[in-house]
Amino acid sequence: MVNYDYICQHCDHEMRNVMQSIKDKPKKVCPNCGKHKLKRVLYGGEFCSVSKAPSTIGQLADKNARKAGRQKMSEIVSQSKENAPAPESPLSRHCTATDREVRAMTDQQRIRYIMEGKK
Repeated sequence: MVNYDYICQHCDHEMRNVMQSIKDKPKKVCPNCGKHKLKRVLYGGEFCSVSKAPSTIGQLADKNARKAGRQKMSEIVSQSKENAPAPESPLSRHCTATDREVRAMTDQQRIRYIMEGKK
């Protein structure tokens, strides 16, 4: 069972701590004005005990410290990626053949080109 608040969107009448099952259909008719404008709002009860919200100032401080630590770490990683030189392939120093030339090579020529960088 969960406690709900109901608020009428027409006359702003409030019904507090209405005990209902989650499976129950929400109430629709306002007892004050008779309009079908009630809106169900989740309220406290057992639902809050299920949530993982910090319940003390110490828990909140720990949560914020962990979150700040992750943000700081992600900033450091992104900065290191920006400042790091692009990885250089060992073949990029001596590869001078174009794609067309490589396609025209025989298998033996390709192996020699890959291993030694010579056409």
